[in-house]
Amino acid sequence: MGGTREKTMSRGVLLFAFNSPRYNYYTMAEYTAKRINHFLNLPVTVVTDKDSIPINPSYIFDKTILVEPDKNNIREYTVWINKGRYQAFELSPYNETIVLDTDYMVNSNKLLKTFDTYIDFCCHDTTSFMMQPKAAQEVLSAYSFKTLWATVMTFKKTNRAKQIFDSLEMVQKNYDHYANIHSFISNVYRNDYALTLALRIVNGHSSCTHD
Repeated sequence: MGGTREKTMSRGVLLFAFNSPRYNYYTMAEYTAKRINHFLNLPVTVVTDKDSIPINPSYIFDKTILVEPDKNNIREYTVWINKGRYQAFELSPYNETIVLDTDYMVNSNKLLKTFDTYIDFCCHDTTSFMMQPKAAQEVLSAYSFKTLWATVMTFKKTNRAKQIFDSLEMVQKNYDHYANIHSFISNVYRNDYALTLALRIVNGHSSCTHD
């Protein structure tokens, strides 16, 4: 590993990549990792399972972590392995970590700015649709609050960040209960909804804008 990359080993990117019958998320992760290396110059760790790794990978990650995936999530009538994002805190080998969805396209170095704008944890709280720039922000339900987004999360290895990921685990394991309280549909587990609830729990059931 080159000298520049060695200096950034305390910071890195974590990708979760589990193939489904419909989508090859591992291949997406390889492509995304190459763009991370190019634009961010950060090491990349992938969390995956043995069934998702191809015989001849096109990219060698800085680190590969194998876990047993939770397959109890269905989307588009097939298995969608989207649970377990709460493991990011324990699994990340970095002091400061950016967690990205594998289909997130890195096209600049702007994600590096997240390291300068947070205390323990940060994520996006708004979305912008190119074809509908004035579209309303998504909410958990008509009776709840605005959705946060787990597509990009940056965190430090602090006690407060651990509380956030512990709460994320609690929400995942009791997803039907929280769906009942907040009146959203629970048939498909969404990290965005779980993160929205976990952050509010840690913040005393209120929003915290610096997150």
